[in-house]
Amino acid sequence: MKKVLSSRNTGLILVLVILLILAKILTPGLFSTYMIINTLQNNAIYALLAVGEFVIILTGGIDISIASQLAFVGIITTKLSCDNPGVPGIVFFLLAIVLGALCGALNGFLVGYLHMVPMICTLGTMYIFRGLAFVVSGGEWWFAAKYVQSYRWWAIGKIAGIPMLIWWTVIIMIVIGLFLGYTAPGRRIYAIGTSRESSAVAGIKEPTVTFYAYIICGVLAGLAGMLNTANYAIGYYGMAEGFEMTAIAICVLGGTAITGGKGRMDGVAIGVIIMAVINSFISMIPGMSVWQKALQGAIIIVAVAINYFTERSAAKRALKERGALI
Repeated sequence: MKKVLSSRNTGLILVLVILLILAKILTPGLFSTYMIINTLQNNAIYALLAVGEFVIILTGGIDISIASQLAFVGIITTKLSCDNPGVPGIVFFLLAIVLGALCGALNGFLVGYLHMVPMICTLGTMYIFRGLAFVVSGGEWWFAAKYVQSYRWWAIGKIAGIPMLIWWTVIIMIVIGLFLGYTAPGRRIYAIGTSRESSAVAGIKEPTVTFYAYIICGVLAGLAGMLNTANYAIGYYGMAEGFEMTAIAICVLGGTAITGGKGRMDGVAIGVIIMAVINSFISMIPGMSVWQKALQGAIIIVAVAINYFTERSAAKRALKERGALI
């Protein structure tokens, strides 16, 4: 019981419960089946990006180019789909994975093998991908009338009444969570984020681990690009601007240490739900939508502070226990 009560996820769940109670009192319409599904669907893209960002943050790095990768891949799949309406949607789904992997491989090569600073490197590639999105689009916008149903089905098609976009998000979170927690390559991601020196002594090749971590992030960003355009039936080079900050906020809110090596997928999932509730909650209160970004910034600061004090408290307890044993 002591372990459960001291768990950060317990605190997150309590925060979520408080938010839900407030939302129920102030905006009861938020709890209809339609609104719940709609809220999850509207925040699924954030969740996909957050999972990719989570993998990178665990290595001790960061990727601020993921939203630009989303736009770049989304523009390519949109343009090709609209120009070739007879091609099945699965082709563009797979193409998004390949293109996303290539984008991630570029970041992984620069950070892993050339040892560039992750933030500076991905800042550069952020502008590259966003610029390429503009070049590919030629400044053109694509709207619902140009999209074919086989393309859009991958996001808005339903199984058991639940949109495919939500299904993909749940499946990806489970798969990546199992990969990180129960496979050797996944544990290596945690290892280099915890201590690069110790992992090197253990024979873990940091450049290789960093490389495939960025590829995973790129794949998720690419998928998010295709699914985002399929979900909203709109594509333009400037889409998803600022989404990278929301993804980082979700990770930090979910208890992921920004310095790397610490974090769990269930925490990220709770962070996604909290952010989704906050966004929907604010949008339904008249005059409050202008505060959305400011509130997200405040959430990041509070979450980082909580992470700091939680880790500090845990370190003190560990020292105390060691002293008692000695």
